[in-house]
Amino acid sequence: MATVQTRAVPPLLQANPILHGDEAVLYKWLTHYWQKLHLTSYELPLLAITQNRNEYRQWTGKRLNPMALGCYCYIPALPHTVRRVHEERYVHRHLIFIEPAMQPQATEVTIAHELIHLADRVHGTPRRHRHHGYDSIATDEAAVTGYALQELRALLHQESQRLDQLRRARRPIRYLYECPHCNKQYPRVRRYTHSVSCSSCDKSYNPQFKLLLQSSDDSQQSTTV
Repeated sequence: MATVQTRAVPPLLQANPILHGDEAVLYKWLTHYWQKLHLTSYELPLLAITQNRNEYRQWTGKRLNPMALGCYCYIPALPHTVRRVHEERYVHRHLIFIEPAMQPQATEVTIAHELIHLADRVHGTPRRHRHHGYDSIATDEAAVTGYALQELRALLHQESQRLDQLRRARRPIRYLYECPHCNKQYPRVRRYTHSVSCSSCDKSYNPQFKLLLQSSDDSQQSTTV
């Protein structure tokens, strides 16, 4: 899930969908699944796809989950300048992020997955995930792509692991915290700069469940946050 950070600034409307990334691959699967989902030509110029996380954040005003393989965002009708001088057109926008570091098969099914979200929105029946890979959206994804559900679940797991390994190579875990009550562990790239308690034991801050620093790259001694 993405969380709101700033005001959304979608790209200006163009005659064709905006594709920022591996344009040949994006266009191939966009065209294929747009037709299979029976989406109308009217919605196509309102679509923008990027493989850059920072650009997606600028477009949507939302920060992506670091583990997200893809994300769809619907922007309600806002004023956007079009080609004619002094003319404004109020339309909605479809904005999609596709992780660039995925294997070809994963890229294909992720594009299909996000277009299912787009189709839901166009048809007035948007759905939220109850459990990725195990809900009605996953069933529709299997139907439209032709892959078995078990295959899609395995692919999601494998790509999530690959993405995590790539991310950890760039930003390794340096600190490990643990709850003294339930023993849940909290790996961290950076050290907490303020007191933090276990969110599983209490959604609000509770000093009874204050996290303990179990290990770090500069200290092996257990201390409170």
